[in-house]
Amino acid sequence: MFINPDLPTRSLNHRNSGAGSRHRIRRAPGHAGFSLFEVTLALFILALLAGSIYGVIRGTVQMAASMDEARARQQQLDGLMELCRKSFRMLPAKASLEGRIRQVDGKILPEVLIRQAPELLAWDQVRDFETMNVIGLRPQLGGLFSLSLLRVSEAEILGKDPVSAAQPDAWLPLISDLSKVEWRFYDPRAGAWLDTLPRGSARPTAVELKLWLPEEENPVTAVFWVVPLLNQVTVPLEPEPTP
Repeated sequence: MFINPDLPTRSLNHRNSGAGSRHRIRRAPGHAGFSLFEVTLALFILALLAGSIYGVIRGTVQMAASMDEARARQQQLDGLMELCRKSFRMLPAKASLEGRIRQVDGKILPEVLIRQAPELLAWDQVRDFETMNVIGLRPQLGGLFSLSLLRVSEAEILGKDPVSAAQPDAWLPLISDLSKVEWRFYDPRAGAWLDTLPRGSARPTAVELKLWLPEEENPVTAVFWVVPLLNQVTVPLEPEPTP
């Protein structure tokens, strides 16, 4: 006689199950689902993770952009300092310097004029040997300034101010987004620093440049040495103490 081993078990389960077990819904294996609470909790956790990842990525992108901007800014500063250093060091014997301050619409615009040195600061072949170089401050939109270079012929602007007569697009920006610029000139005869250098004055043996950046409280300062003339009486330059 063959006895089915499942019969006692089914009979026992049938006897021990109550009335509520008849209405109980059993999930078939492999077809288990999730409740609404579980789905909501999973979505909440996913949103938290996505927000955290977005914050990290955004911070990384902003940091990289700030580093690129600071690197580009430093390259501009290094290029300007190298240009000024070479220009003042290679100043011809017949060249003359003039430092002045113009006021336009209440804005102070310092300028350095270099005469009788047409090859200096030239970016193409020199055809006009009456060319004068002007390194001056130019206003920008938003209240900041740019230190720019202007090459203009004195023969064409005879009797006129070279800066006022020049077109705006004739200026070549060297560095932009500056708050303030100051030039000073060391007078070898008086042994003192001058804020302006009138035309026809003795050639200075040093030129000081101060640049104020919007994001910095203290200026960037550089001193450029100028080759003195042989027949010019000089006084040893004593650097001022740094505050």
